[in-house]
Amino acid sequence: MKIFIGFVIFGYLAICVLFYFFQRSFLYFPQPAGYANEITTTFINNGQKLTGWVLNPGQKNLLLYYGGNASAIENSIDFFNQVAPQHTVYLIPYRGYGNNKGTPTEEALYSDALHIYEHLVNNYDEVTLMGRSLGAGVATFVAANRKINKLILVTPFDSIVNVAKTHYPFLPVSLLATDQFLSSERASKITAKSLILIAEKDQIIVRERSEVLASQFDSNLLTKVIVPGADHNDISLHSEYIESVREFLKVAE
Repeated sequence: MKIFIGFVIFGYLAICVLFYFFQRSFLYFPQPAGYANEITTTFINNGQKLTGWVLNPGQKNLLLYYGGNASAIENSIDFFNQVAPQHTVYLIPYRGYGNNKGTPTEEALYSDALHIYEHLVNNYDEVTLMGRSLGAGVATFVAANRKINKLILVTPFDSIVNVAKTHYPFLPVSLLATDQFLSSERASKITAKSLILIAEKDQIIVRERSEVLASQFDSNLLTKVIVPGADHNDISLHSEYIESVREFLKVAE
């Protein structure tokens, strides 16, 4: 019996060690770039080259979009052309995503996002950040540390740690996680008008994780929309999602 228990303990510890060393392969799912016939733009942050797309150049309003984890960011081009004609929109894949080299980490994604923000902010009258899923964690960080006008979070989470606990309840994730994206701890620092869009049937970032984050925002600044029937991957196909984003982005004439 002692031998069996010893094997169980050894096996459990081995799983924990494997999770610790390979955790970023469970967190980041870089997608190769597809074809997009739009203007490309490049930023260089501490030697890291980041190339993406810019839509509607020349507008007075800026929208920075931080994409989802396992999707190609350029797939959102048609959506933004539809809902954000009064914004110049930047779609910059993370390092390691699309055609960009490098390795994604929480610290690196924050650094890149702040660099791009700083490079662009003085050229526009109004700044909106929009983040989806993993990108919501990046958007929340920038919004808590820089001045913006509007914030849109799609299928966001309170922390990656809590998301991981949902999927790996048998692991001591709080002790093992290197990249934690503690969005809920930053929400109270956000002073921008905010929109949170939650997929009713999300099984990847369950609704509770988004609701906990939303509860940390100033209720006077927050609009929360539950998109009925939507799941994590198809929320952007629902008319309520599209109209909510379009209405929120409207600019006074």
